[in-house]
Amino acid sequence: MTRTRGICTHFFALLFLLSSLLIASAQTAPKVARIDVKPIGPASVSEQLIRANLRVKVGDLYSRNSVDDDVETLYATGLFANIRIAAEDSPDGLVLVYLVQAKARITEIKFNGNKKFNEEKLSKKITSKVGDPLDERKLFTDCQDLKKMYEKAGYHGTTVSNTFNIEETVGRGSVTFEIKEQPKVRIKSVEFEGAQAFPEKKLRKTIKTRKHWMFSWLMGSGVYKADQIEEDREKLTAFYRGEGYIDFEIKELTIEPVTPKKIRVHVNVSEGTPYKVGSVSFKGTTLLPTNAVRQDFKAGPMPAKGTNRTEWIEQRRLHRNFNMKEGDTFTPGGLSRDTAAIEDYYGAKGYIDVTPGSNLRVAKIPNTDKSTMDLEYTVDEGSKAYIEKIEIHGNTKTKDRVIRRELAVAPGEVFDMVRVKLSKDRLEGLEFFSKVDAKPDPTVIPNRKNLVIGVEEKDTGKLSFSAGYSTVEEVIGFVEFTQGNFDLANPPHFTGAGQKFRTRVQLGSRQQSYEISFREPWFMGRKLALDVDLYHRELNYQSLEGLYDEQRTGAKFGLSRALGSDFLIGSLHYGIEDVGIINVSTNAPASISTESGHAILSTVGASIAYDTRDKGHALPTRGQRTELFGEYTGGPLGGDKEFYKAEVRTAWYFKGFFAGDVLELTGQAGVAESIGSGTSVPFYERFYLGGVYSLRGFRYREVGPSEALLNNTNSPVYEPVGGNTYWFASAEYSTPIMKQLRFAVFYDIGMVYPGSFSFDPAPSSVAGRDTGKFADNYGLGIRLNIPGLGPLRLDYGIPLTTPPGLSSKGRIQVSAGHTRTF
Repeated sequence: MTRTRGICTHFFALLFLLSSLLIASAQTAPKVARIDVKPIGPASVSEQLIRANLRVKVGDLYSRNSVDDDVETLYATGLFANIRIAAEDSPDGLVLVYLVQAKARITEIKFNGNKKFNEEKLSKKITSKVGDPLDERKLFTDCQDLKKMYEKAGYHGTTVSNTFNIEETVGRGSVTFEIKEQPKVRIKSVEFEGAQAFPEKKLRKTIKTRKHWMFSWLMGSGVYKADQIEEDREKLTAFYRGEGYIDFEIKELTIEPVTPKKIRVHVNVSEGTPYKVGSVSFKGTTLLPTNAVRQDFKAGPMPAKGTNRTEWIEQRRLHRNFNMKEGDTFTPGGLSRDTAAIEDYYGAKGYIDVTPGSNLRVAKIPNTDKSTMDLEYTVDEGSKAYIEKIEIHGNTKTKDRVIRRELAVAPGEVFDMVRVKLSKDRLEGLEFFSKVDAKPDPTVIPNRKNLVIGVEEKDTGKLSFSAGYSTVEEVIGFVEFTQGNFDLANPPHFTGAGQKFRTRVQLGSRQQSYEISFREPWFMGRKLALDVDLYHRELNYQSLEGLYDEQRTGAKFGLSRALGSDFLIGSLHYGIEDVGIINVSTNAPASISTESGHAILSTVGASIAYDTRDKGHALPTRGQRTELFGEYTGGPLGGDKEFYKAEVRTAWYFKGFFAGDVLELTGQAGVAESIGSGTSVPFYERFYLGGVYSLRGFRYREVGPSEALLNNTNSPVYEPVGGNTYWFASAEYSTPIMKQLRFAVFYDIGMVYPGSFSFDPAPSSVAGRDTGKFADNYGLGIRLNIPGLGPLRLDYGIPLTTPPGLSSKGRIQVSAGHTRTF
């Protein structure tokens, strides 16, 4: 007891002594009487900036730690090469003197040894600029960035270093980047060893590293890039595992020199065997129809009206979306899709807590002997949730009602996560937002959650300039302004109501075009789209022999809406147009000369279209678009002409034999007929075929009825005058060669006939000539997607069956776009 008391006494005595020393030390610390700043060398940094970065102030007790912190802060500005602190005693306290040496300013940046890239391009790649402090760390990073730039372009082995020359007396310096360029190393071949499951051609398409070929200069491929090789390792592994080869590995990837400028890429792989799904079992499920995920599931006939059809539909959807059933190939991607199918089944019923990783877990049990993977799903179903209210955040321009009208759910309803995802997809499809979130938020009310819609808006206005060339219009250029989130009633900003606005001016050697278009997607507060188009066009290429020019000035008003499905669209429109046929040659055929001058066309039309194409792709890979179209001109509507036209158009898209291949099948047919005896459909409203948008083995609009030029003393020359009945079909198969290049083969067939509802090729007048029963052609094409210019189509069509009087020589067709105009 006495020993313990003695230890405590000594401890408290020691503690008291230390406290006394600390207090004494604090009391003896001098105050800061003055702070001086003295530059070493040129004073290129202002004293005001230096003092602004000091925390120690006059009157503070001196603390070495505080002074050290200030030194670190000054160094962190990147402006100083050296900082020292001197302390001087004075009657009033301690004087702190900050001796600062500023870094030299860069007055010149030079590049030596660069031949592949000019100085302007190299200067944009580095962060060091003239006028900045000379920072050695920054210069080292700049060297690495320049080296990566060369390697990315295929100049592997290029080295970059820097030297600098500092004039201490004036505080400035120059920097020189020394570049030792190496030639491009081209890839002679990419070879695979140990690959048995897939042909090497398919594996080469999976990766970016490709053999050098004639178009490599355009695609930036065919040269050795170290970072791309590493990326391809991951791509190849992901491909194999996506095909069920879970044990796949790349044993070795070697770069073998062939010549100083050529290499061979050799990939040695171990494929393993593809895994199949073994047993599929479930724990904790009371609502999930587990029989629906079996191979032998049969939903049976649709229940009678008035019964619960919803469950029957949901079971069929679960069976369809749950792809990886017993015996199927096991893939990580397939497992993700199957868990998503289970999540959607529960989510559609309001059980929103069933999500992968929390209330939905799956155990993978491999059997290496049988190469199977047993799957055991565990579900904690939780309880059904309902929507209390819907909150919208982040919309600074877009009005709330524009967002709410796209939602497929409403307050008070079951919290259907499938419809919430549909709502999110709709909002993303508006292209007003760079990011869209749709998340449940708990409330104090049991089984009630708020739906929180969060958006990040993006700029929806776009001004674009472009120029190009096509076989029809020749040289063209245009300027266009579009606003995807327009608001006619919100000047001066005119944004936020979800309307569409576009104005376009197109000028070319053979045409001029001026257009203004406006769309209100929710006219009168309903999902009814109103379209207004105003235009003026001057077309100098419509006549094959240059016999006339065509002008069109008009306005068109349309209404369209979905008919029970987002895929089925019905439309009505009315248009009034002034058509001018001017500068008519004296030897123009009668069909043309009689239409010389201006005519007013007053037209009403209707269409119904079914469109299931995957619109996220510039070139659709699946689905179809089929449209029935009809127009009536004149009569009670007024105007100078009376006739009607009807057309059916369809285009179908299918995936090809290999990844990225697309088969496109199109078909069209139409008829036009005048109303009233002794009248005819004006030639400029008839049908024509030939050229880049139809029969590619023939000139623009030359296939179909034609009439001989008047006053022609030599052999007859014919001018197309169009026909009243036509049909056309086409098949095109394209395959990707590179990311920006596709190769296509095609076949086109069709014909235009003079009479209405008649396939008689005989001419309608003695001045005409026989059209023939049909015309067809085949050919080859290239689809280029040129950065900065956009997609370009080059086709070479070769006639097979040639109508009388037309050339059988092949023809090159040039146009813009991924697909032809529908």
